[in-house]
Amino acid sequence: MAAISLYLLDLSPLAAVDNHKALAQVVRAEKKAFPKSEVFDFDRELRKRNTELVCLLDSPNPNEAYTVAAYLVFVRIQRTTLLHKICVLEKYRRRGLARSLLQKLQEDLRAQGCEEIQLWVDEARRPARSLYADTGFEEVDCVENYYAPGRTGIKMALKLQLG
Repeated sequence: MAAISLYLLDLSPLAAVDNHKALAQVVRAEKKAFPKSEVFDFDRELRKRNTELVCLLDSPNPNEAYTVAAYLVFVRIQRTTLLHKICVLEKYRRRGLARSLLQKLQEDLRAQGCEEIQLWVDEARRPARSLYADTGFEEVDCVENYYAPGRTGIKMALKLQLG
């Protein structure tokens, strides 16, 4: 893995064809990483003005093709952001990419005047909960059967210090 570049997909300097290529990679990764009932409908959701997709791209060099290494999806609602998805593709895991994405998101949202980031995570996903806690999120609510019978959802939130 040589250069990792971070782009906001819908605002990136990538050509439109490359946007479609990256989105196709994200959709494939989503179907592989999440249960069918939790797969995000990118075609529908990304048409909404307040929904954004951030991709971390692995590129051997600026003139070669890239691969999506990780992505996250969030929705801005006034001064609150709802983090819907974060996914690091399997071969890129355990390298700090999710942490980097979360930190970049926090910086950007803070600069835009966002006051809080909220998310839901499956209680059984301990590595994800640990990552969120390590990046400042606190558990604020718990709902049994949130994802499915027997799967409890934990709501986590991070208050952003405006600077």
